[in-house]
Amino acid sequence: MTLFAAILALVALVGTLLVAPGMRRVRHLEPDAGRLDSPAVAVIVAARDEAKTIEPALRSLLDQAGPATHVVVVDDRSTDETPQILARLQTEYSRLQCVRVDELPAGWLGKSHALTRGAEVTAEVDWILFTDADVVFEAGAVEAAVRYAEAAALDHLTGGPALRTSSFALGGMIAAFGVLFGLFTQPWRVPDPKSRAAVGIGAFNLVRRRAYMEAGGHEALRLCVIDDLGLGRMMKAAGGRSEFVYASSLISLEWYPTLRSMMRGLVKNAFAGVDYRLTAAVGATGFIAVMLIAPFVLPWIPALDPPARALAALAALLHLRAASVSALRSGLPAATGLFFPIGLALFIVTLWRSTLTTLIRRTVVWRGTAYPLADLIAACESSSWRRFR
Repeated sequence: MTLFAAILALVALVGTLLVAPGMRRVRHLEPDAGRLDSPAVAVIVAARDEAKTIEPALRSLLDQAGPATHVVVVDDRSTDETPQILARLQTEYSRLQCVRVDELPAGWLGKSHALTRGAEVTAEVDWILFTDADVVFEAGAVEAAVRYAEAAALDHLTGGPALRTSSFALGGMIAAFGVLFGLFTQPWRVPDPKSRAAVGIGAFNLVRRRAYMEAGGHEALRLCVIDDLGLGRMMKAAGGRSEFVYASSLISLEWYPTLRSMMRGLVKNAFAGVDYRLTAAVGATGFIAVMLIAPFVLPWIPALDPPARALAALAALLHLRAASVSALRSGLPAATGLFFPIGLALFIVTLWRSTLTTLIRRTVVWRGTAYPLADLIAACESSSWRRFR
């Protein structure tokens, strides 16, 4: 058992030595409200029943200083007050364009179809920013991002937002999610064309229109449940230059209001996150349980000899440090990282709830529409970016 504890401590140390420096190489973007020379950009928002969040989100965009920023909202079959809010905002802002979708075509996910409709009405711009209806932008955020992408000759720029939450437990699970994100996606390797690392964040996916259309647009993602990650994979597979940045100074949102709602919300796409592969779900569970959770359990087992317990405790401390750093990068208090082991356990529960629910029902329900699992798997297997999984 001492050997096992030593291996856990070694893995934690190696992870710290490899992942932490890599994450430190990821750039932080800052807003720049003082310059107005950015290229024309269209911001596309897919909205379905977003009455609670869409007005402050859109106002933060429409009040941006850049005159070249045009905002397109695609109302995807909303049944709440979203249409009325959009109509009122259109009387205030000439740069707001609204498109209504009343019927979803067969073979499409609602969000991918809505984003496609938005892209169709923005043919005159060089850049398209895909974002969500609950994301709040700081002044100068859009301009700063476009200028950075232009200067770096990028085709795709995606960013991690600041996440607002009043729940310590929810913040802890977000911190745990951030550690897993760093381990499994290695976002600092995204700019390397030889690396398989590819990332897309739904809150902030900026694409060069020409490269986006050549890659297939959202039509190539029409049955991709995790369309944001799919966009990042698609752009890189097509040879586009991509980069992930910390965008917590540019954008913020409340991802989920409670821990329970986060676990419930991830049920629809956690299994999709491992490409509907049962072996991947088992592998991810084993890695998280043995390498990340076990170090927090072993020090409390009296039967273990002191060296084994000490080595496991060292591994646990290294994991807690990583979780605290992850929390800070998401705009959360470092102390939420203390929830790390419980957050990991809840993530495993969520992954298996998603996996079993999907396999038993053989469908995924999203935005009020049920999609056969076989169709989603077929779309995933036939995608041009399979090698980036």
